[in-house]
Amino acid sequence: MKAVYLISFLLPTLTSFNPKPIVFATVTANIMQQPAASLKTVDSKGAKAALTKQPNLVLLDVRTPQEYAGGHLKNAHNLNYNAPDFADKLAKFDKTKPYLVYCAVGGRSSKAAQLMQQMGFKQVINVSEGYASLKNAGMVVVE
Repeated sequence: MKAVYLISFLLPTLTSFNPKPIVFATVTANIMQQPAASLKTVDSKGAKAALTKQPNLVLLDVRTPQEYAGGHLKNAHNLNYNAPDFADKLAKFDKTKPYLVYCAVGGRSSKAAQLMQQMGFKQVINVSEGYASLKNAGMVVVE
């Protein structure tokens, strides 16, 4: 008799359980409605071509200040990807401008470009090769 009573109590409880999938669907729909940022990856020749086509590109060097001091692209802004306040400083940049992001070999710039995309920057171009390749491609540098 106790087993029948327990089943009669639990059955309505189990069948009325609702994990609320509608909330999940609503959140997903809101995320998908946000405009996608443009993220592109180019090599050093592609970077030079992009700068020729878009002279208003903001050059963002995400290497350390010491690496930057050893040579950088002319007019590049230095923002150290490894610094603890990188994201805070990055948030102060204009998200509507187009950016060309580079580092020493492409690893930090790739991560920085992905973060920029997540933060809502509209147009980001990541350079898959580093500063030396950009210099060898004939881009104007300051040493």
